[in-house]
Amino acid sequence: MPKTKTQKLILIIFLLIICILLLCIYKTPQPTSNRQNTQQVLPVKGIIVLEINEEKYTTDISEEISIYDFMDKLRTEGKINFKEKTYSGMGKFIEEINGVKNGDKYWIYYVNNKKANIGVSNYKINNGDIVSWKYEKNY
Repeated sequence: MPKTKTQKLILIIFLLIICILLLCIYKTPQPTSNRQNTQQVLPVKGIIVLEINEEKYTTDISEEISIYDFMDKLRTEGKINFKEKTYSGMGKFIEEINGVKNGDKYWIYYVNNKKANIGVSNYKINNGDIVSWKYEKNY
């Protein structure tokens, strides 16, 4: 069946409209605000609290950090003093805090009132955690 000029013109216009719609769909830019937020916003940990024999120390953390690194930051800020020893395969062990050395009692740390089961250099602090050091007879 031969096509008329009108049918050919309608077909061409229809194909042009489809092409324009497809270009609009695939060329539509994504909202820039979403892309900027995911690329520029850094995870903020917030204020972390360290208790040593019920005395509280705080500092602002803006990155994932271990308890040891957190304590080292407090030491750098002049808020606390401690000595540690590194054991191969186990990490760091705190031997003295603010002049009080391990002996008959030891420094044991708790996170949110729960006794920790991993070393200070391996435990990553979460936002809102309270890290407590207690000097006690408990190995």
